[in-house]
Amino acid sequence: MDEPSATGKSRARASYLPAAWEDDTRMNALFTEFRARNANTAGYDNKMKFWVDVIDACVVGEDMVTFSAAELREKLQRKGKKPHCIPAVLEEMHRSKKFITMDQFFAASQESWVAWGFDSLVKKPFSFTTGLLFGSSSSDGDKTRYISLDLVKAKAADVVDRAQSGILPSSALDLATFNELFGDIVSGPALPVVLKHLQRTQQAVVTDLDNQEHATIKFLQRGSASSPRHKVDAKISEADRGVIAVRRSLKKMEDEAAAMHTKVEELDAEVRSLVRAGKKPVAIRVLKKKKLLEKALAQKDVVITNLGNMLFKLENSESDTKVFETYKAGLSALKKTQQDTSLEKIESIVDDIQEAVDIQNEIDEALRSPLRGSGDDVDEDELDRELKDLLEDDATGNLIAELESLKVADNEPIPAKPVTPAPAKRDSSQRGKTGFTQ
Repeated sequence: MDEPSATGKSRARASYLPAAWEDDTRMNALFTEFRARNANTAGYDNKMKFWVDVIDACVVGEDMVTFSAAELREKLQRKGKKPHCIPAVLEEMHRSKKFITMDQFFAASQESWVAWGFDSLVKKPFSFTTGLLFGSSSSDGDKTRYISLDLVKAKAADVVDRAQSGILPSSALDLATFNELFGDIVSGPALPVVLKHLQRTQQAVVTDLDNQEHATIKFLQRGSASSPRHKVDAKISEADRGVIAVRRSLKKMEDEAAAMHTKVEELDAEVRSLVRAGKKPVAIRVLKKKKLLEKALAQKDVVITNLGNMLFKLENSESDTKVFETYKAGLSALKKTQQDTSLEKIESIVDDIQEAVDIQNEIDEALRSPLRGSGDDVDEDELDRELKDLLEDDATGNLIAELESLKVADNEPIPAKPVTPAPAKRDSSQRGKTGFTQ
């Protein structure tokens, strides 16, 4: 169900709000101030529990690392009405240590700030820093800022995980670079809170937080999925400041070059317009200005290239140092493993192994040789001849078997051999009768 907002527009109920939020009768009662607890203990406790759960869900759902009662009342307004009991609920949650006030958070364990190099922030009054970041501090209960420690820890963990994924150009960053890399995780009023937690847990060093131009954040562990994590010197060195200074100068030069490039394009368009309008003298003056600006832009491009190369070398010098230290550690470990070995011992072991292999080969050869007197020493040619005879005998036997398999019927006569008749002889008397004469 949608409800009208303060501006009169319909607004859907947030997913973290309970179903009871739609009950007008109940919500009208819950939006009122708390009465004395001794008047109705059960009703008081039920109402307090309802709002504790709602505020807890709202802080998580709206990602509110730091907040005030006024901001919560704005978030939790219903049909144009704001709950009046929020300050009392926040006081109760503060007493139960669910939330902590901003003053308490920044005032705790200041000694550790000094030990970890946070002198510039510690020496300045807290109200000065918070005034820059959050606006002027107020003792008004409706404006007292609270912090959700659970969200602070979660944000800090996300920042550290990303920092250790290998995206850091160097372990020390200026505030602008930090915002570019982690602005989607933490920003605005939550930023100094998360940074403070990182330094308290000895995961980062932060200096000059109240000065955005000089604020520096240095992570104390670096690494990636393909390389082991290693600890970083727990102080911001001159080398770190040098890297940050070069990076800031490079960023400034790049911004100036971009502005000059835009100006050159504008002057070029102006020259063309003047030429088309026939204003040649004016066009020549503008063209000269454009040429001078292009020359300055070319010089700035050279400076940008040089600064970029310098920054690359500075950022990689730390990696080169770590590689050198890794080589040293590896060499030390290798030498330690070689303490109980020598070249003579290795050669002796290799000779012994070769001798054992030769003996084994001789044993294998002996096992494969036929035994004497076992009948295996038969002439191979004789065996071939005997096999040939057997094959021939086998062919003859097959022929006889085929003949014997033929069947003849008992009453079938045996065909006689055909006889060719001789020519008949004629006597003389017969020859006369035929009319032939001798």
